[in-house]
Amino acid sequence: MDELLRAVDRDQTVRVVAVRTTDTVQEAARRQGLTPSETVALGRAMTAGCLLATLAKSDRERVRLRFQGRGRVDGVLVDARGDGTVRACLKPTLDDENHPLAAVIPGPHRRPSLAPLLGTQGYLVVTRDLGLAQPYEGSSDWVSGEVDEDVEAYLNNSEQLPSAMTCETIVDAGGVVRSAGVLCQGLPDLDPQRIQAVRDTFADGALYQLLHQAREPADLVGFALGGDAFLPMGHHRVRFACSCGPAAARRVLASLGAADLDALAAERPETTVSCSFCGATETLSADAVRALAGELRAERS
Repeated sequence: MDELLRAVDRDQTVRVVAVRTTDTVQEAARRQGLTPSETVALGRAMTAGCLLATLAKSDRERVRLRFQGRGRVDGVLVDARGDGTVRACLKPTLDDENHPLAAVIPGPHRRPSLAPLLGTQGYLVVTRDLGLAQPYEGSSDWVSGEVDEDVEAYLNNSEQLPSAMTCETIVDAGGVVRSAGVLCQGLPDLDPQRIQAVRDTFADGALYQLLHQAREPADLVGFALGGDAFLPMGHHRVRFACSCGPAAARRVLASLGAADLDALAAERPETTVSCSFCGATETLSADAVRALAGELRAERS
């Protein structure tokens, strides 16, 4: 079972969040039929989303991450919630001829680079919904295309929170072997060198090496703090979950507009909407599509 653990160091100057996402990533990759390389990209992004959805410590918290690059995979979308549910999907590029399939799995001893898959140039948009009147949105350019390094840069530069992050997903021919991540953030009055020391601990794929054996979230917190004692602050289960359904399918179709819906209903007896996150489908009859077009016109009259 996947789990997230929140903790602080013994001096209560560093906030640490560690999460295991092995089963969660495996389920998302299975539903989308991803290659091993794509699974690594999705896994790092999902893990980062889980770590970020802990700021308010509320089940109502929601964080959306949009990675937009220039590689074979055009982007990654992540939707994570404070209750531990998360979903994500890859957006393939429409220009596959200029972006041939990239293998990013070098072997068991070196952290794989995602740059051949995602590219090195892009940007990250983070939307935080804390249940207030308006969500907060921030963005930053990528620093590497390795996902966790880009999220870390966003936290430091856009949200101006002294942060260190590492996320890893290890795969083999059978699927996801292990997936996990750690986020450390400085609390008020923290010596900046403390977070830099954590970054040094995370450097050179240290978590990738650590995950070649089974680890609990508590092990990852200890790893981040260099073996120092810590105070657990709470934990919860993490799992893949998708909020799609008939209402979501109607919203997707409504975005086309009344005129296009009329044309769609005239062209085909049924219209099927497929969810990019989980693969589920919803089918609407031509009459239902026409009725939706009528509702849109009524709302605007």
